[in-house]
Amino acid sequence: MDQRQLQAFVITAQELHFGRAAERLNLTGPPLGRLIRTLEDRIGTPLLARTTRRVTLTPAGQAFLPHAQAILAQMDGAASLARRTASGHAGHLRLGYLGAASLHLLPRLWRHMTATHPDIQIDATELCTPDQRQALLAGELDAGLMALPVWHDRLSARPLMHIPLLAALPSTHPLAGRTSLHLRELAAEEWLTCTPYATTLPPEQVQALCQAFGVLPRIRAVGGTESAVVGRVAAGQGVTLVPQPLVNPRQDGVTFVPLEDGVTLDVGLVTCRDASNPALGALLGSLAAVTGLMGES
Repeated sequence: MDQRQLQAFVITAQELHFGRAAERLNLTGPPLGRLIRTLEDRIGTPLLARTTRRVTLTPAGQAFLPHAQAILAQMDGAASLARRTASGHAGHLRLGYLGAASLHLLPRLWRHMTATHPDIQIDATELCTPDQRQALLAGELDAGLMALPVWHDRLSARPLMHIPLLAALPSTHPLAGRTSLHLRELAAEEWLTCTPYATTLPPEQVQALCQAFGVLPRIRAVGGTESAVVGRVAAGQGVTLVPQPLVNPRQDGVTFVPLEDGVTLDVGLVTCRDASNPALGALLGSLAAVTGLMGES
């Protein structure tokens, strides 16, 4: 059975008149009759009882009618969903994000997407920048909110926001008592970064920052989360940079010192250059709106 046969039966069942049903379907009587007979042959039993004066539903037709109506409704819904998905108004997005984006940017983005595109489902996963980059290249993410710069020919980045960074120093460090520091004053330190699932800067972002200020850093990666890195700082094993929203002033053994150089964690939306998910357009629109709102607040 096909959609035209089901439509012919449902309309005729509603009208109980072949002439009116044919008019609604833009058909003449004979083609309408053939559609219904073909459907009845496929099912194996008459659905309509026809006389010269009236059309009625057989018991089989009465039982079949609500199911036929439900099938047509599902087919219409499926077609509408396909069109809306192709146009970017519905669908599914797999989004990665780093912890520094989770406090302000991500909640606003989620609220805006829910309000403007409720039929786009977002699966968000917290990942550090290197893991997001790998997942994008492997086709496991559609987009990522991550630290910039991201160096790869297949990836495209759109800057979104700048988060101030503070230097995390052991409380016993000679510079820990300062109210502010220049990044170059930490040139001789060992810089700690972490991966995976962390919010401190990955090595390439630390290198880019330090080189921008004339510092050639010595970098050592620490396994585990950001708290593991900050714990190493408390133990006197090195220094690190922490985004301002994630600073915990009660952290034992660590002092967070502002930097005078205007050093920031630059966060952007990164996608593959050949990304084809239509829902990315809605995501970009919401990010533009949300980052504009954040700039005003």
